[in-house]
Amino acid sequence: MKTVKKKVSDITVDELKTIIHDVISEDLEALRETIEIMSDKKLMRQISQADTDWLSGEKGAYTSWDKVKRV
Repeated sequence: MKTVKKKVSDITVDELKTIIHDVISEDLEALRETIEIMSDKKLMRQISQADTDWLSGEKGAYTSWDKVKRV
């Protein structure tokens, strides 16, 4: 899909409505995903433990992203 750049003054009302709708839809989806994650107590405990492991700096307490992305 090719993106066409326009000046704000050249955007029609209908195009602006579509843009606003798309942005709001994306934001709502992100909020839904955040709420879903935060509602999962087990996952939140795992995230909390990962934060604790990271902050401890203890060798072997976590796997670095560089190591993971090489796999």
